[in-house]
Amino acid sequence: MKSVFLLACVLTMMVPAIATTQPAPSQPVPSQPMYVVAYVDVLASAAARAAASLRQYRGASRGEPGALRIDVYSQSGRASGFAIVEAWRDGAAYEAHRQAAAIERLRRDLNPLQLAPPDVRVQSAYSLRPGMGEDKNAMTLLVHVDVIPTFLADYERIAKNYIEGTRGESGLLGLDVLQTLPPHTNHLTVVEKWVDAAALEAHQRTAIARTYREALNPMLGALYDERIYRKLD
Repeated sequence: MKSVFLLACVLTMMVPAIATTQPAPSQPVPSQPMYVVAYVDVLASAAARAAASLRQYRGASRGEPGALRIDVYSQSGRASGFAIVEAWRDGAAYEAHRQAAAIERLRRDLNPLQLAPPDVRVQSAYSLRPGMGEDKNAMTLLVHVDVIPTFLADYERIAKNYIEGTRGESGLLGLDVLQTLPPHTNHLTVVEKWVDAAALEAHQRTAIARTYREALNPMLGALYDERIYRKLD
């Protein structure tokens, strides 16, 4: 009986220790800027209604405390695909936004229109550089990169070469790389802005772009998800 009691005590002591080994859910870090990329897909017949709701959301959210950037994009060649790219001063500002009236209204408006709930990725800065303004012909490329975790250090090396080489190209308006919060730091979003479609295609033909894609291919844990957008007016 004594041995059973001792075993029970040991197991009780182990429970907290085991629990602490589980990965914590992604939570915004209070003191650093938060970046949010959300993909919205709606029924083809509902594209105009969804665009109106997203414009309303954009205007209301830009007036919230801590909002640094709220942009909405329409997918090129697919009017029912949208993306929202946001920057918030810190985790507290983003958490307050999540409870705000603007986002609650957007959820209600999109619910009967959407093909699936928005795919929302909360991220921090991986590599940022102030970009230039963009006109109506500008093309925005959003790329979701899912690297197998064991290759994350290798990705840092090839991404550095790609970022440095691409930022020197003419026609580029901006290139940022965002990284999903722990424990999913192997998920990244590459945001590229080009003056027009011709500049984007010229870049895709360069040796730096081809070398990057070839080196990245064996490191991927999921399809290389690349989508082209224009900013919603």
